[in-house]
Amino acid sequence: MIQINTGKEKLEHVELFGKPALFSSSRIDRATVPKGFSCYDLRGSDRDPGKQVTLENHVAVNHAGTVIVPEAITIPKEGFRRLHGKLNFLGECLNLAEFCEEHGLELPTDKRKFSLRPAAPEEAVLFYTLPVEQDAELGAIGHVRFDFGHHGKEFWHTWWPRGDAALNSPEFEAELAELVNMLREEGPLKDLNAMSAYCDQHGGQIEGGWRQNYGYIVETECYRYCLRCNPAPGDYQAYLTAYDQRVQEMNRSKQAEQDQQMGGIKFE
Repeated sequence: MIQINTGKEKLEHVELFGKPALFSSSRIDRATVPKGFSCYDLRGSDRDPGKQVTLENHVAVNHAGTVIVPEAITIPKEGFRRLHGKLNFLGECLNLAEFCEEHGLELPTDKRKFSLRPAAPEEAVLFYTLPVEQDAELGAIGHVRFDFGHHGKEFWHTWWPRGDAALNSPEFEAELAELVNMLREEGPLKDLNAMSAYCDQHGGQIEGGWRQNYGYIVETECYRYCLRCNPAPGDYQAYLTAYDQRVQEMNRSKQAEQDQQMGGIKFE
């Protein structure tokens, strides 16, 4: 899946709801979006997937572009905001620095390695235990279970391996540890109160569980991490599931090749 690096490429200059924004027809690597800017996906209609009809935190099916805006846009509780034609292309391409200069904005220095985004409703399945065959297809490595203890300030964790043990490499373990440390320092794994505040501010509601759960995804060059938050006392507060994206891509390529071969078979 091709993702645009906002620090290296130019995007289309647009107006969204009457305010300046940058647009790409490809997906944007959210890890490259500077702190202070917000990133949203556009969904195309079922009849015309290229026609943008709604603005959402993340779109997996009928993705019709991604926008970056200097001010956050409120997404209603139903999970989308209708565009009603309020996307106006201005006929030029700009990188982030040029965009900021044109609109008198300060381009912040952002050294984040990891960036969380709220999960889309159709991604909810990735946050729960899956059948062994589906785990293998998705390149599941395992998940970490977290508990803040009786007073919401402790930090207990347990690792549960899933799938091919060879995927649990030193490279993966180092990145996982770095991610968890970041989430503890400045994210929803700091303590129970911090998790509750984070979920209130960032959305990400997903189905499943007997309480309302929230899902957030971190994508790096090789791995996808799915953090499920349950900001309530008396239960495990979080599960962080890790998948190897290289395995996913390999399996998608194999399936596409098989489908192509089957398409060439003629039946009498």
